[in-house]
Amino acid sequence: MIVTCESCKTKFRIDPARLKRPMNKVRCSLCGSIFTVERPSETSPQALEENLLIQMDLPDETAATDEDDLFIERDRPIPEVALEPRKPNRLKTALFWGIPLIVFLAGSIWYVNFQNPSPPASQQSASTGLGETEQATVNILESTKAYFLENSKAGQIFVVEGEAVNESKKPVSFILLEGKLYTTNNQVAQSQKAFCGNVMTRDELRQLAVTEIQDRMMNREGKNLSNVHVKPGARVPFMLVFHNLPDLNLLNDYSVEVISTKIE
Repeated sequence: MIVTCESCKTKFRIDPARLKRPMNKVRCSLCGSIFTVERPSETSPQALEENLLIQMDLPDETAATDEDDLFIERDRPIPEVALEPRKPNRLKTALFWGIPLIVFLAGSIWYVNFQNPSPPASQQSASTGLGETEQATVNILESTKAYFLENSKAGQIFVVEGEAVNESKKPVSFILLEGKLYTTNNQVAQSQKAFCGNVMTRDELRQLAVTEIQDRMMNREGKNLSNVHVKPGARVPFMLVFHNLPDLNLLNDYSVEVISTKIE
């Protein structure tokens, strides 16, 4: 049953079984005031209403301080539970995972362990002026990670972020990536392109319109010119954002590859 302190008007929940007499003295745990509570009869409206409630586990109440006084405490608040975005499960393979994606209820986590080798498309020839060609080699680092977020305008989106490293002997510019989502039968369900250097915060990913996100991903020079004159050995971050996702039960894995770059 619910009782209200006559002094501070704080509401408390108390088990009627603790009220041994028709009229019982109780002490407020907030302000210390003592007031009288009447034990409800079995036919009272409040007792009938209590019988209809689903019984739930409640915090233990402090025992009575003496025979005449009953010390009552306010219910503890229910803590908020933060839900983690679901993540895809990935196993080290040449281009994609080999373990099917398991879809649980919201809040289930898919552990990520993806490895992408340097694809042939990441190499672009450039003349050295000596009758020879030099290859532009840009690789995707193993630290790539992927996760789901809820966008306020487009609903659930899938984000892949990581770093590309210039392993050429000369600087490169305009590194362009392509990411793909695969179905359980290894068919391409969706593809997305993005230039390196265009990374957004979690808040931006949640709030920006999809068109704005795509415009940022396709910024050729990258944010603050981070995708221009990338020196040998230097790393540049990237982000691929997928929206209008297919049924998650159909998804199995994803891949990321460098499809073009310009050697200087």
